[in-house]
Amino acid sequence: MNHEPTPSTSPQGSSRDSAESLSDTLRWAFQLDASPALTGATWLAREIVPDASDAFEAITATTTSLAALRELKSAFKMLRSCGATTAERSLAARLYAATLAAALIRHRELITSQDPANLLRAFTELTDDDTMPDRVRDLAALAIDFVRNK
Repeated sequence: MNHEPTPSTSPQGSSRDSAESLSDTLRWAFQLDASPALTGATWLAREIVPDASDAFEAITATTTSLAALRELKSAFKMLRSCGATTAERSLAARLYAATLAAALIRHRELITSQDPANLLRAFTELTDDDTMPDRVRDLAALAIDFVRNK
């Protein structure tokens, strides 16, 4: 009788678990290669909003709570100051502004002490940035209207 552990009874888990883990690792490696700045931001965002596919989804999802948006804001604020590259810091500034916009539009809450002129400037820069996904730019446009009408 063979007493070798089968893949499903192996101490390390099933071969399916190993394949899924390898798949996750490879996915992150490809994302890092495609956009190192976004990979770092996404890693932070997924720590706060685990179901998000990336930082943009963490911010724009209608299910993201106000508490999670506050945490995202803090994470992107830190990354904006401490990012390793200019690209990382620049993206973090955009994500920070997008998080403020999401809190305004989704929860009607201002989660910053920035004055309205600075908010309008940040949201306008975000809407004008064609490297941002449409859903982020649309959220920023709605936030511009919200600030102007308050």
